[in-house]
Amino acid sequence: MMLALGILGVLVLLGGLFATIQVAGSGDKEYQNETKGNVTRLTLIYMALFIIIILGFFIYLKWFV
Repeated sequence: MMLALGILGVLVLLGGLFATIQVAGSGDKEYQNETKGNVTRLTLIYMALFIIIILGFFIYLKWFV
């Protein structure tokens, strides 16, 4: 059950990252220039969350299962 939840969490995270990049890529040049910093920050947040989820999952499996 925990493996399924871990995989689901990673899939949701990757889906959010993909959607963020797709939305940021659409629009005119001015919109892309204005949102470049926001997209960079969101991408860093997604990467940090991905690492935290994976580490938390392995810590849980090692110490609590």
